[in-house]
Amino acid sequence: MRAEQQLNLAYEHQQHLEVLRDQFLMSVSHELRTPLTEVKGYINLLLEYGNKIDAETQAAFMQSASYGCDELELIISNVLDSSRVGQEIKPLRMQELSLATTISEICEHIYLQDHLLQLELPADLLVLADRQQLRQILRNLISNACKYSPVQTLIQIGARVEDGQEPMVCISLQDAGPGIAAEDIPHLFQKFSRLQRDMIGPVRGTGLGLYISKQFVEGMGGRIWVESEGIAGKGSRFCFTLRRSLPATLMEHDRE
Repeated sequence: MRAEQQLNLAYEHQQHLEVLRDQFLMSVSHELRTPLTEVKGYINLLLEYGNKIDAETQAAFMQSASYGCDELELIISNVLDSSRVGQEIKPLRMQELSLATTISEICEHIYLQDHLLQLELPADLLVLADRQQLRQILRNLISNACKYSPVQTLIQIGARVEDGQEPMVCISLQDAGPGIAAEDIPHLFQKFSRLQRDMIGPVRGTGLGLYISKQFVEGMGGRIWVESEGIAGKGSRFCFTLRRSLPATLMEHDRE
């Protein structure tokens, strides 16, 4: 009887995995097709009407095509990185990074979809992080904030030093979206996880962005979480921590 129960459990687990796989493939297909169609559309417009439109419009078309390419790159990076989790991968390249500079660079090149952005970042705050992974974390979180927040609403990004035995920096991102119900929060950072409302709504996604962000943050010695009242308009606040890099003069002062 016990062997039969184990077989049934294994079968149910396999069925669940197949459902997740089918949902994932459908999501990825849709995720890739949408920006690809946009990029192709702008390029075709430039090829056909490039000599008939003014330079400003041409530049706007090229910028939109570039944003589409960035979105494609992020989707592909998330898919590839999710397949590497748990395997032997290249070591982290931890380095001292200016948080304000890194976030400002990301915001200059990501498509904000007509959202308002407010940065509250100390100019002298340094963190220890893998540059490529930190950029991907930020792109995932900012992209999600834009997807879920109504246009012309405010997205706030801030950072503060956390008190504790080890010097850490907490980076937070507040959106103006529909919020997240308490019962959904424990599943939010799981692989392929998407809220039920998003499965039938207009918001696209693969269910990998937050999962990858969690793996990267924890791999760099930090943690990531979300705070939300689950109330529409009040949004959600995503937070993650990284090790703080102290200037040499401050470190010498602490040793005295």
